[in-house]
Amino acid sequence: MHKRRLPSDSTAPDESSSGAPPGATVAHVDDARSLARQPIVRYVGFRSTARGREYTMRVSDVQSSRDFVLLISHQAFAAHEARFQDAPDVCSGKLRRELAADPDLLPGDGIAVTPQDLLDYRNSHLSSTEKRARTRPLVPEPPAD
Repeated sequence: MHKRRLPSDSTAPDESSSGAPPGATVAHVDDARSLARQPIVRYVGFRSTARGREYTMRVSDVQSSRDFVLLISHQAFAAHEARFQDAPDVCSGKLRRELAADPDLLPGDGIAVTPQDLLDYRNSHLSSTEKRARTRPLVPEPPAD
């Protein structure tokens, strides 16, 4: 929930009627409603199939609950593009992005986790040492004498 600081000299009726002392931090009702509309994504489990691992995620909101299946190929695990312990988090992130793009998304044949999804996940979860190594500018070697 976002909190906003009320100005101490505020005379707006909705702010002064909040009962909060001047300069107090208050939560706005609109912020709470916005958070309440956010769906909750939960990991249910996985099953191994011929195509890969299918991860079931349950999306719940105020009105309903829907189960989505996301697939990570066996090849992605074998090539070390995905780690078993990260897979539920990868799938959760992918599903959240899909829902952000289409809030009325319905479960269907399944959602494939792409190599780009896996790369984005790895890049967003680099250790601080790895981040520094990737952002360090290349320094040219001095000329050999």
